Amino acid sequence: MANQQQIQQALDEGESLKMITQAYSEIAAVKLRQIRTGIERTRVFFEEVSKVFRAVEVAAAQQKVNPKLQKKDTVSILLTSNHRFYGNLEEKLIRYFILNTTKFKTDRIIVGKTALEFLQAMKYAYRYTSVVFRDDNPSPSESDQLVGQITGYEQILVYYPRMESTLVQEPHVVDLLQQPPKHYLQSKVRSFDYIFEPELEKILKFFDQQIISVLLEQTFLEADLARTAARLVSMDEAQAKAEDFIKDQRKLLFRVKMSADNMHLLETLATVLTARKEKEKSTYAQ
Repeated sequence: MANQQQIQQALDEGESLKMITQAYSEIAAVKLRQIRTGIERTRVFFEEVSKVFRAVEVAAAQQKVNPKLQKKDTVSILLTSNHRFYGNLEEKLIRYFILNTTKFKTDRIIVGKTALEFLQAMKYAYRYTSVVFRDDNPSPSESDQLVGQITGYEQILVYYPRMESTLVQEPHVVDLLQQPPKHYLQSKVRSFDYIFEPELEKILKFFDQQIISVLLEQTFLEADLARTAARLVSMDEAQAKAEDFIKDQRKLLFRVKMSADNMHLLETLATVLTARKEKEKSTYAQ
């Protein structure tokens, strides 16, 4: 059985762990709010870009301008983190990606150390391109490089974790090219005469990349939101376990102290009784 010093040391470690989990929970909660703000800001930017793109596409349709691009079929992108501490969220996402991408022909791009290490460990049989950013979310230059890799595909599937609620995060897949602004062509738009510089074809190519870039950034933010929520849940669970551990250690410490006090009391009584017997023997001897 552990002694009081060992139990007290374990208790101190439990208190430290509780403080750490509390700190991480608070950080995760603050980050959650920041990411939500970023997502709203990206949506607003996308709407603004879409308004300009609408006018360009209407003009291109009127002039029957269509950029001649050699389209490739499908690319599937798996977004994972470079770090851990997200429970089983990323493992579920990776298995979801593996299961789904075996059903059709696709190129594969793996983002993040977590998926890369997982696929290497399981000796994944399909060919893929790996991309590891400095942080979980790419810098503008890193994002541009990724957009350059996926531009030209007819279908861009992005697999990422999505937050259904703070307590529930699930694997999700989205096709970036099935998003707006295609429906804007059907809306009522006033006809204007434009002089485009550079040519319409080049402008359309630019906006294709710009729209993909904005939508891809949105998926990165939503993935980060889900991972942060998962971390918040994990830290709350860890904090609850730490509190249970502290309670158990305090009970154990109380029992050990009581046992020590009882032992000390018994030793004291034994000493008193021994002294009394010795005194009685001495008295009889006289």
